[in-house]
Amino acid sequence: MPPRTLALDLGRHSSYVCKSCLDTLRSANAAARPWLARPSSSASRRTRPPPPRPRKATAPDVPDPAQLQKMLLQDLSRPDPESAGINYYDQDPSGKIRKMRDSDEFHQFASGLDTEIETAISDLEDRMLSTAKMLRLMETSGGDQAKDKADELRKQFKKTLRLQYKGKTGPEAEEYGLLRITGFSGPRMRTVGGLNKFLARDTVVKGGIPKPKDVAECWKYYSAARKTLSAAWQNVPQEVWDFLWMIMSWQGEGVENPNRMHHLYILAKDMQAAGVPLRDSQQLVAIEAMFIEGWEEEAIEAWKKAVVTLGSKPETFTDYYELGVRMCALHGDTDRAQRAADKLLKSSHPPNARILLPVIRAMASKPATVDQAWEGYTDMRTLLGESMTIEDYDEVVAIFLTSDCTEYALQSFVDMMFSGAVDIRGKARLPMMVGNHFFIGKWLKRLIGVGDLDGAYKVVVFVQGKGVSASPIQLNGLIAAWLRSGSVENAERADALAWSMIRARLDHVNLREGRAVAKSDDANHNPTPALADGETDGEPEFRCQTRATAETFSILAENYCSRGLHGRLQELFQVLEQAEIRTNSFLMNQLMRSYSQNSEPDKAVELYHTMTKEQQIPPDGHTFLTLFNTLSVNRLIVRDPELTKRDIAVSREFFREMVQADWKLDTAEIFAQLPRTILFSMLKMQDYAGMIAAAQAMTELFGFHPTHTLLIEMASGAGSMQIQSKRNMQRLVAGKHTIETLMKRHRLSLLQTGHSGEEMTEEEMLNELHDVLEKFVLLKAGAENMPREDVEARVQDAARAMGVYDVVVEKDPDAIARGRKLAKGAAPHV
Repeated sequence: MPPRTLALDLGRHSSYVCKSCLDTLRSANAAARPWLARPSSSASRRTRPPPPRPRKATAPDVPDPAQLQKMLLQDLSRPDPESAGINYYDQDPSGKIRKMRDSDEFHQFASGLDTEIETAISDLEDRMLSTAKMLRLMETSGGDQAKDKADELRKQFKKTLRLQYKGKTGPEAEEYGLLRITGFSGPRMRTVGGLNKFLARDTVVKGGIPKPKDVAECWKYYSAARKTLSAAWQNVPQEVWDFLWMIMSWQGEGVENPNRMHHLYILAKDMQAAGVPLRDSQQLVAIEAMFIEGWEEEAIEAWKKAVVTLGSKPETFTDYYELGVRMCALHGDTDRAQRAADKLLKSSHPPNARILLPVIRAMASKPATVDQAWEGYTDMRTLLGESMTIEDYDEVVAIFLTSDCTEYALQSFVDMMFSGAVDIRGKARLPMMVGNHFFIGKWLKRLIGVGDLDGAYKVVVFVQGKGVSASPIQLNGLIAAWLRSGSVENAERADALAWSMIRARLDHVNLREGRAVAKSDDANHNPTPALADGETDGEPEFRCQTRATAETFSILAENYCSRGLHGRLQELFQVLEQAEIRTNSFLMNQLMRSYSQNSEPDKAVELYHTMTKEQQIPPDGHTFLTLFNTLSVNRLIVRDPELTKRDIAVSREFFREMVQADWKLDTAEIFAQLPRTILFSMLKMQDYAGMIAAAQAMTELFGFHPTHTLLIEMASGAGSMQIQSKRNMQRLVAGKHTIETLMKRHRLSLLQTGHSGEEMTEEEMLNELHDVLEKFVLLKAGAENMPREDVEARVQDAARAMGVYDVVVEKDPDAIARGRKLAKGAAPHV
């Protein structure tokens, strides 16, 4: 009986048997296996024709294609076993007999291939036979030209076959050939078939580089097939193991493989269970994966046992000892880690002194070995010499800061800046070249920039103990970074440091005015009793000597406003007056916004009048944006008709003050938000005349031009583009239809006035947008058919109330120049 492995290459539904198989059959006097196919009854035995006896092998080893094709046709002409009433049975090792469903299941069980694969192989064979027959006919019956063409086609055919069966090429140009797992049948083949389909993809490892999708799907299909494969690991070829390892271990640029070590740990265990030997590089990765998965002692023990094999080979010597240094250092065995590092650095192999970093980190984490960690750093710096980079210094600084060795961290930074020429260790006062807020500010800026906020705070505390106060610019940056992190703990730290700076400011004001500094229990001295003089976990609070600035108050004000802490914001403004820091427009805007969010819009407006008129604080664009947001149409979900009517007069007054105030559109944010908020506010309150007047005035003063998107949003509703729902999509479609209809009317009117209808100029396109906006407003007001004189009269009344009559109606150049809000060099808003 031929071995079943031949089914992968030669398993076909034909009557051809190779010469070696015939010799085997004759020598063993073999017959059909009785357990593969048994007749279900005597009737079926009578109806089934006897199987043909194998002929004596007189043909050559490779039959003629015509004979092979004839045999295939004879095989296809035989009656279908299902129609002949033949049943198939299977007997398991225990003796239990099971009836198979049909002949497909029988063929699948007998060949180890599922029906789909067998069909594909048969189709491929048919195409090959047809091609061979066609080429043979061309060579025998054609002339010289036909023979040449047949020879050319035969070469192309062979080239195609070579490309089809070439297989996969890995990143190092290694050939993997055909990747397929066989030997499974029935329901178990389903998961294995999914893995086979993945391995057969042409896109997998295309160009020798796996894609992120390849890495993710490789584990997906393999994990699904693991249970089935574990029943017969020997059916998985060596090439498949190597290919799976190559993909799962890939960590190239642009490929995220966060579970790489976990997957390799499982794959290594499976390969060990299958009896597949791991290569040296794979053994190292498997030991590292075992360590990362939590089996630290076992991994270190396996590493020690591999010293004779992996530790003695030149190609694995460096990787072996570097792995040992990392694992022993993380495990806390600093002595063994140091010995492994010394073995590596004293060898004939090119040393990499950065391998001392894990040892330095492990030693610095223990107070008893901090000095040894510093010696390790000096050794590394000596070995690296000029090749030591800024990133190396940063890592050393981070190690010592994490271990609360701030003095060593500062010395490392000083070494980076002065090449080791200055020593500050053990000195009560820092040297002048180091002990100044400019030098310390550079360090703090670097720490904050890389996100080491805890380290930056430790530096602030340390240098203040050495008589150097950090600059308020760096401390404000630290406070802002803490607040941006979103952590509750960091927010409390930021609050404590900011109020400590405020207390230092209050002390300075008291001393400057000749007043005695109040006691710690004085209410004026302690603006926040819970944070200013309290203790945290038994440790005394750090009392910062750097004084708060207006930026410190602004950072706190914005944070309190965004968090809805209206009471804390009011308290902050009370302390602001005591600190004798002039209120700016930013602080005023934050308090106004907080009043509006706290359902106190009248107090927000009152604060605006008080600050701008009594304290002469100049407003800015955000001030008027906040004022328009205090209107009831922008605050209330259910509109009150009385409040809406009142909003019309109030909004026109806001617009008048906005035009008269001296400010500029200096940011892109206010450039886009303020005109939009004004138009939508007037649209909601149905002040259509004011809306037309505002649009015309903002065109002259702001350089404002409505966009196509803004028009559609106004036609469909303010929130139609924010929430994706069926209702909003319907509103968007209707709004777009409205705007497009108005545009068609405008362009039709242009054609009637003699326009060529060709491409419009930029000025004509802007005029079109303004005309569509005005027509849309008239459509909403139900005044499409109102005489033009009446419309202009209402717009003029609104313009007079809004303080832009000379801008909108009279077009006074001097008035336009005085009220223009565009900053110098700013482009109009389109």
